[in-house]
Amino acid sequence: MLKRWKYVKAALLAFILLFSFTSPLPIMTVKGDGPEAVKPRPAENVNGIPTYLQWLALQPEGTKDSTLLEQPLMVPAEDSSDMSDPRQYERLAEDAGVLFKGGEGWIEWSVELPEEGYYNIGIIYDSADDHKTDLRLGIQIDGKSPYAEAERLVLKRSYAVSVYPPERDEFDNDRRPSSVELKGWKNARLTDYAVDPRPLKWFFTKGTHKIRLQSDRDAMKLQGIYLASPQDPRQADAKAQEIVQYATAATGDWLQKIEAEQISLKSNSSIQLQSTDSALISPSTDGHIRYNTIGGDQFRRSGEWIEWEFNVPKDGIYHIGFKYLQAYSNNAYAYRTITIDGKSPFKELQQVGFPYNSSWDWEGLTLSDGEEEPLPFQLTKGKHTIRMTVTASPVMPVYEGLLHNLQKIGKLEQTIRKITGNFEKSYSTGGNTDLNRDWDLEKYIPGLYEQMTVIIKDLDDLSGMLANVTVGRSDIENAFQSAAKDLTDLRDHPRTIPNRLNLFASMQNNLGTWTFRMLDQPLLLDYLWIAEPGAKLPKIKANWSQRTGHMLGNFFRSFTNDFEYAQNKPNALNVWVNRNRDYVNVIQQLTDETFTAETGIKVNINIVPDPQLLILGNISGKQPDVALGVDTAMPIDFATRGALTDLSGFPDYDEVAKRFHPGALSVFHYDRKDYALPEIQGFNVLLYRTDIMEELGLNTPDTWNDVLRMLPTLQQNGFDFYIPPKDGLPFLYQQGASYYSADGLRSALDSEEALQGFEQWTDMFNLYQMPKEVPSFYSHFRIGDIPIGVVDFNTYMQVQFAAPELAGRWKVAPIPGTKQADGTVVRWSGGALQAGVIFQKSGKQSEAWEFLKWWTSTDTQRRFGTDIEALYGPEYRWNTANMEAFEQLPWPKQDLKPIREQLQWYKEVPQLPGGYYTGRHLEIAWNKVVLERKNPRIAMEQAVADINREMERKQVEFGLRDRNGTLLHTLDIPQLVRPWKGVEP
Repeated sequence: MLKRWKYVKAALLAFILLFSFTSPLPIMTVKGDGPEAVKPRPAENVNGIPTYLQWLALQPEGTKDSTLLEQPLMVPAEDSSDMSDPRQYERLAEDAGVLFKGGEGWIEWSVELPEEGYYNIGIIYDSADDHKTDLRLGIQIDGKSPYAEAERLVLKRSYAVSVYPPERDEFDNDRRPSSVELKGWKNARLTDYAVDPRPLKWFFTKGTHKIRLQSDRDAMKLQGIYLASPQDPRQADAKAQEIVQYATAATGDWLQKIEAEQISLKSNSSIQLQSTDSALISPSTDGHIRYNTIGGDQFRRSGEWIEWEFNVPKDGIYHIGFKYLQAYSNNAYAYRTITIDGKSPFKELQQVGFPYNSSWDWEGLTLSDGEEEPLPFQLTKGKHTIRMTVTASPVMPVYEGLLHNLQKIGKLEQTIRKITGNFEKSYSTGGNTDLNRDWDLEKYIPGLYEQMTVIIKDLDDLSGMLANVTVGRSDIENAFQSAAKDLTDLRDHPRTIPNRLNLFASMQNNLGTWTFRMLDQPLLLDYLWIAEPGAKLPKIKANWSQRTGHMLGNFFRSFTNDFEYAQNKPNALNVWVNRNRDYVNVIQQLTDETFTAETGIKVNINIVPDPQLLILGNISGKQPDVALGVDTAMPIDFATRGALTDLSGFPDYDEVAKRFHPGALSVFHYDRKDYALPEIQGFNVLLYRTDIMEELGLNTPDTWNDVLRMLPTLQQNGFDFYIPPKDGLPFLYQQGASYYSADGLRSALDSEEALQGFEQWTDMFNLYQMPKEVPSFYSHFRIGDIPIGVVDFNTYMQVQFAAPELAGRWKVAPIPGTKQADGTVVRWSGGALQAGVIFQKSGKQSEAWEFLKWWTSTDTQRRFGTDIEALYGPEYRWNTANMEAFEQLPWPKQDLKPIREQLQWYKEVPQLPGGYYTGRHLEIAWNKVVLERKNPRIAMEQAVADINREMERKQVEFGLRDRNGTLLHTLDIPQLVRPWKGVEP
């Protein structure tokens, strides 16, 4: 009976799979010069696992696609053979399937396959949370990932626009509609559009195998997995030839224009409608904000897609085209894969290139074959869908080659450093090599000339490959040629290499910079058209008279349109925000929908492009009621001049203050009063490559002594440890030092604790030769030559979302600390802050305080963070200072615990009159000790003298001392001596 039910479930799943209208199985084809035609040199595998292209190239000749599974082989999700933790999985009651609750875990199934060969793997799934991120997973076959891409697969959600056409505000401007996730089962064959627009291939021998699905973050529902024979593009080619022959006699003049912003579905909430103004834009803006285009820089990542619906009046042949703008990637194409009703009927649709236009002008592109003849699409009467998916597959071989050669350059540099004993990385000098010593490197590195020649040839080949997929000579090609030239010079003069090691660092930095955006494919769309072969196509480019008329119209409208719309709400609360327009628009919309609706208080949100305008506004008497996005030093700078309201004077301040970390609040405390509420709060964490650490047999360091013990192993193998060179705060605070005396009147950096912390900090660079110059830790972390380091919030986010090839190969930990006599480890560290303030001259003190309370509340901060991620993407995480809201944002579970632990130790430098001299003279002292090799105690004593002199001058200015220097008034500095337990891990 159970066995019979198992077959019934499989049949039901097969029915859903075959007749799913939301996501039909595509028939993928590929150009003859597509990814499969590229046969990259079998490269040295990183961490013992090849990339997908390498894996395909290394497969035995004659390996074929399986052909026996004409219908997919279904495996219901609940028929798993094993799982990591049964508590993470729950049987779905309403549907056949399994709920995975999120976090790190895996589930495994056994499958019986009829023949040896390549297969596709598909999944029927749905999201199970309200996050805006892609669903990430990994696949193992019989306990192993066959290639790197198998460890970082992505399943897309589906979104619709909340309303179209967009609603308008009181100024007749469009409101940007929100993105609404559509729940329901989705069917996808596992594909990585960065390497190949076709579903990935997986090799199986005949017989029983285990397929394991791994996840480290996202909650999802699983209805089942299936295996199928790869779809054969040659069948599509044969069908296409029949259509082409039939299309030669097709006529008709029917045409339908579809506004690109009028989508039916999209894969990511960050693919946003844009407001664009030009002569023939559709629809026109008429001097207002009109969301009339879609995409741009927010439609650039491989795998992102947009789908439109359209109707045709009768069966027949139709042509399809797009009006687009591609002025983002210099001399490059933006590549897309096009499907009609889920299928690609022509191989040319696999990699459609939209060329660069240097004049920032709109272009038109009709989907065509290699001879620029329009492709004939045979459509039946009625509704159809067209989907455009971002693919970077044409440039992926170049990208992989670049990463591989960066690794080879890095390993060569590491070898030379081990031989010469020069572990000091420098971009301006050759390091600490003895200039008078002559090195015969070829004696110590057999085949050095040949190694460098191979890299030079690879860079030349990559430059040529790139020329085949770009419009003209690109900046990346120039970078390849420059690196090849430098390497040639080094190769031909090998005895000079030890004294010119800075060239290796420079090459890696210059080439590594291009890896950041090389795979990005931004494209902006105005509209698309579906037309019969005889139809007159829309005009794309404006002529001189149209452009002139458009400019004159905008000029005359500037006299009549009210752009000072902040004054259109009389008696409203005026809030100035030091952030970009999209942030401000979201704040205004959120304010109108919730704060004003609940309190009746009208609010005008205005952009402050330059924080200095706050100073000018205060001087002129035109200051706002509230300012947001204020940087760390400004609140106390204003407060000392009587410009800000003491927030602690409000009766419920103490209750509101519980939302924040005491270390963040203390920065805005001055003379027993509090002048700001934190908005965002940064943090530092330890970032490390687990693959390299395991290879070297190193454990995650808990203290700075652990770091010093691991340094020889790192440096002797050509690696290094990174700490921000100019951030001495952790060393000073962890030694028990204070920046200022308890009364806030003098620098305390001449205390014994501070001197010990300063010496520990500078010793990291003088004695232990940690790198003094690292323009991009992110690039070095990706390459792997600096596999561990202390980074801030921004770098952490950059690695998380801009280094997909490292997925599963890095982790986060609290920063190294200093062990105390009782065995505890202190980890004091700071992070960037921005805050909100109320101006003293505001006549709406009560309303301003209500707004500031609402803005920093848990619900508002959580929603704003969610809305911003929906607008820009998950890499724009809003690192709110509201600790409860912080926990509710979609942090990876495995990262949140160490981040919480580090946040307990948050402590920043107090802000005092004349305190700006502290950071300046600490940096001067560091330069003297590290760059000029001066005595650290003498350098610090001089710094303290200069700091105290400026502080005393400011104390006279602000009435803390009289003109004779006599003390009139002391200050108080909040003392943080224990970690805050409000963010227990």
